[in-house]
Amino acid sequence: MQRLPLPVRLMRQRLLALLDAMPAAASGDVTSVHRARVASRRLREVLPVLAEAAGSDALDRAGKQVRRITRALGPIRELDVALGHLDEAGARAGVPARALGKVRRHLAEERAIHRRAMLDVITPTALEKLKARLHESPTRPPAREQDAEIRSARRRAARRAAALRIAIRRAGSLYSSERLHEARIAAKKLRYALEVERELMRSRATGRINRLKRVQDQLGNIHDFEILIGRVREVQAALASSDRTTATDLDALVRVLEEECREGHAAFLRERAAITELCRLVIEAARDNRPTFTA
Repeated sequence: MQRLPLPVRLMRQRLLALLDAMPAAASGDVTSVHRARVASRRLREVLPVLAEAAGSDALDRAGKQVRRITRALGPIRELDVALGHLDEAGARAGVPARALGKVRRHLAEERAIHRRAMLDVITPTALEKLKARLHESPTRPPAREQDAEIRSARRRAARRAAALRIAIRRAGSLYSSERLHEARIAAKKLRYALEVERELMRSRATGRINRLKRVQDQLGNIHDFEILIGRVREVQAALASSDRTTATDLDALVRVLEEECREGHAAFLRERAAITELCRLVIEAARDNRPTFTA
C-alpha cells in the first residue's frame, strides 16, 4: 500500500483527534470539549495549506464545516474555564459559598443551553460527512511530497504573523479587553500555523511556538476572567432587588478577577517586544523563501 504524503497524514491525524474526542465532548465531558476544540482549530489550520497546494474546493468546504464545529464548542469551553476559575477566585476573595453557588448555577444553566446548540451542529451525520470528505481529498505522489505545502504553510504563517503584529500595535499599552482578545486570537492562529510548518519540515524546534503559547495563555486568562466578571455582573443585576447582601458579596470576587486581569496585562506588556520580533522573523523567512525552523 502506498504511504500517504506527510501533509495528508497530518490532516488525518488532526481529524482523528477530533473524532476521538467528540463522543465524550457531546456527553458534556470538560476535558474532551477542550480536546475537540483544539483538534478542530489544528485541523482548520492544515486544511487551507492542503487546499492551496491541491487546488481542492472540497477541502475548502471541509474547512468551513470544521469552523462551524469550533464555533459550536467555543462557548462551552469558555464557560468550563469560568467554572474552573470561580471557586479558586472566590476562595481568594473570601466570598460566601451561597454567593458563589448563585454564579455557579448561572454558568451551568448557560452551559446547558450552549451544549444543546452544539449537539444541533455537531451531529454524528455531520461528522461522518466530514470524515468521508477528507478521506476522499486529493493526494499527490510521494515524489512531490510536501514541497508545495511547505511553501503554502510558510506564506500562511507570514500572514498570521502580520495580523498578530497589527493586533499587538492596536492593543497598545492601555488596557482594552477587546483589543487584547484580538491579539490573543491572532497569537493562537500564528501558533497553529507554525505547528503545521514545523511538522511539515520535520523540525524539532519549539522555542517560538512555546513563546506564543505562553503569551496566548496570558491573554487567554485575561479573556477568561473578563467572561467570568461579566457573568458575575449578570447575577448581581438579577439579585439587586431581591438579595442585595449576596449581590454585594460578589463585589469582592469582581475585585479579585480585575486584579488578575491587570497582572495578566502587565505580563503581556513584558512579552510584547519579543513577540513583535518573532513576527518579523516569520514574515522575513516567508519573504526570502527560507525555513522558519531548523532541524
